[in-house]
Amino acid sequence: MSTSLIANRYAKAMLKIAESDHSLADKAAEFFTHCETLFTLPDSKRILKNPTMPPDLKLALLAYAAEKTTESAAERKIFQGFAAKVIDAGRTQFIPQIAAGFKQMLADKRGLATATATTAEPMSEPLQAELAKSLEKVFSKKITLQNEIDKKVLGGVVVKVGNYTIDLSLKSRLNAVADVAQR
Repeated sequence: MSTSLIANRYAKAMLKIAESDHSLADKAAEFFTHCETLFTLPDSKRILKNPTMPPDLKLALLAYAAEKTTESAAERKIFQGFAAKVIDAGRTQFIPQIAAGFKQMLADKRGLATATATTAEPMSEPLQAELAKSLEKVFSKKITLQNEIDKKVLGGVVVKVGNYTIDLSLKSRLNAVADVAQR
């Protein structure tokens, strides 16, 4: 079974658990952020990725993530139970992908999306707001726009929203003119 299928199965399971309570869904996203942080630390990453490490040690690490997430014993129990299922199935190495999948599914469910606008120079706030508003109409989602700078973009903008890329850069326009001229 592929990594994305495995991760999506667990992400959907957590989303189903959390969908009954809006605040629990937010706490689950926070729990996954803490879990992702554990994978940035060399020692905890080694423990969580290694199938020969004791499950109790893995559970202790993920229980720590649950404790950092919430003071509610009931919520901690939910996250620790989820972690135990992942550990029992031998899937702890997939936690970063599960986290990313969960966050993406939650954003989709809430009608949210993040767009990245790559330009040669920083975009002004009014221009960013206008672009975000236009993208919201196209994608029918609330867009959070991030502006990245790349000097290779000669002019214009390259926008990425999920799997979609809208290339309105000068380079792509010049390439299109060159293609037409070669025919």
